[in-house]
Amino acid sequence: MKKFLLSVISIIMVVFTLVPTAFAANEQPPEWQDLILTEEEFNAILSNNTIHTVDEETRATGLIAAYAIAISKSGTNTLNIAGKTTGTTEVVKSGFKEIVVQRRTSSSASWTDYYTYEDVYINEPAYTIGKSLTVPTGYQYRVTCIHYAKKNIFSVQKIDNVSNVIQF
Repeated sequence: MKKFLLSVISIIMVVFTLVPTAFAANEQPPEWQDLILTEEEFNAILSNNTIHTVDEETRATGLIAAYAIAISKSGTNTLNIAGKTTGTTEVVKSGFKEIVVQRRTSSSASWTDYYTYEDVYINEPAYTIGKSLTVPTGYQYRVTCIHYAKKNIFSVQKIDNVSNVIQF
């Protein structure tokens, strides 16, 4: 009887460890593509959300002068992401430490991370990003990010930001 119970428990444990893997395999991570935009199109997407400028007197570390992140949709299931991090002239690296695409059903109050992109930056004082990705319909989407600017190893500034919300 003991052997039988141990066998049943072992089988149940194996099934529970395999089930989450089987569900996770159904949905592939989105592949984002470069989005070729004119300056006018880029600014039109950014106009969906607040463009933040930081005046010199209130800057904590004095590295990020302006920042923005916004999304729009094109077609039935293409999410466009536009963002910028503008540093001061002494900034040597700027961009985004993290960009997280989040989604929820319209009946849900909480957001879940859909996909995360990390360390998206260049060795310049200003960085703009234009990306698109195909997403499943039936969700609301938003993007959260961490704007990043670096002067040297001792002087770094990060600012959290959230985009507007789009329904697919």
